[in-house]
Amino acid sequence: MDNSKALFDYWHDRVWLKNSELIADPGHVKTQDLRHDCTNYDDLWRSPEVQQLDEADRNWVIAIIKYECTAKVLQNRAGRLRDRASELEAASHEQDQQNSKLLGLLKALQEKLFGKDKEIKRLEARVSSLEAENEALQSEAENNKAKTELVTELEQLKKKYNAVEKRRQELAKNNQSLGGKVAHTKRYKQQRDEAIVLVEQQKQQIATLVQESQRLREENERLYQKLNK
Repeated sequence: MDNSKALFDYWHDRVWLKNSELIADPGHVKTQDLRHDCTNYDDLWRSPEVQQLDEADRNWVIAIIKYECTAKVLQNRAGRLRDRASELEAASHEQDQQNSKLLGLLKALQEKLFGKDKEIKRLEARVSSLEAENEALQSEAENNKAKTELVTELEQLKKKYNAVEKRRQELAKNNQSLGGKVAHTKRYKQQRDEAIVLVEQQKQQIATLVQESQRLREENERLYQKLNK
């Protein structure tokens, strides 16, 4: 567990998804429900491999498992909802094309009888597309929030590790015969430093996701304003 990146990769590879119908549900689904019902999170953190660790290491590993499970299921859900939004957008575009082809032959009749109906159907299709896009944005916002919470939790665990390291250093100064433990403390310091770098990388990824979410939200607002004109 000295190599933090390797530890993240190790548990990332052991996360698998299930209950795909719930993941793809267009309605609102709580992040904790996705983590518990759609991943093997509970099996991983309860496994003997985790439970046999001492408290500090166990809490650290469980936080990593929680992060990897949450990130994987939210990313998968966001992708599914985006695909659904794209399908609805394509269906709306196809309907517009078909209506355009028929317009030349039925224009006079549509203006008298079906002009309003055509516009209503087009707007209904567009609203469905916007609703799907909005749900995808909400899912991404939840993803950002969940990642921020997990980063905070990891920061707290780093502080606990710092306290453990300080205590070990004090013991090393009082008893030189514990030289082996000093070396062990250095390994923990290296692990902590690597964890700090990894957390900073995660923060940068979160910032990128927030920018993308804001862009999509502005686009969503623009489309709604266009519909309301």
